[in-house]
Amino acid sequence: MKFYERPHLYKSSQVAMILGVSKKTLDRMIADGRIPKPVRDGNNNWRIWTHQDVQELQEVLTK
Repeated sequence: MKFYERPHLYKSSQVAMILGVSKKTLDRMIADGRIPKPVRDGNNNWRIWTHQDVQELQEVLTK
């Protein structure tokens, strides 16, 4: 099973959609240090976000 088929893991594009921002904005927030860098998938080098990561980002962005 590939990581993106698991319901508790998200790709950056999915996280951006959940947060209501563009993927480019999400990338910029990582580069600026406003949000922590997620882990990367060893096979594809994709950023992998957990459900916990998304919840924490939602809390940070609503403050």
